Amino acid sequence: MIPLFTARTRFLAGAALACLVLGCLVGCKASEPEPKWIRKSVEAENDRLLIDVTALALQKSGFPVGAGIDPGNLTVLSGWHTSLAPFRGEGWREQCEVRYAKHAPRHYEVSIRVRRDKNDDLVHPLDITYAQWLPQEDDVDRSRAVMQHIRSLLETDVKVEEKP
Repeated sequence: MIPLFTARTRFLAGAALACLVLGCLVGCKASEPEPKWIRKSVEAENDRLLIDVTALALQKSGFPVGAGIDPGNLTVLSGWHTSLAPFRGEGWREQCEVRYAKHAPRHYEVSIRVRRDKNDDLVHPLDITYAQWLPQEDDVDRSRAVMQHIRSLLETDVKVEEKP
């Protein structure tokens, strides 16, 4: 009778452990914060100019431009701009996402968000291969900076005063 009781006890202990692990995996996972998009209207001659200006604006803002450019869908996803720090939680990385919606010929709505993660690795915070990225709130100020670069590069109504 002891072996049966031991088997039952092992089964119940294993089931309790499985429930605990499953509950922790579901409940302990860091949730993604709500995206914060910045939206403005812009004018551009064509889609190609818009994509080129966006790539230039991302470079000026410090984001690497990689294979995330999709001219067909009018979307641009930058690479990660990473800044590691020697202390836990002070290193970070950011990625910029730009989307365009065409409303009329030459009129677009641009939506920008800058996603931000922090490095929570304690042992090797300066080694990117050990980084443990935790989602943070979007960087709205950085989104505004990218938006300003795009708008200033597209501005065609600049008046120049000549001195007599």
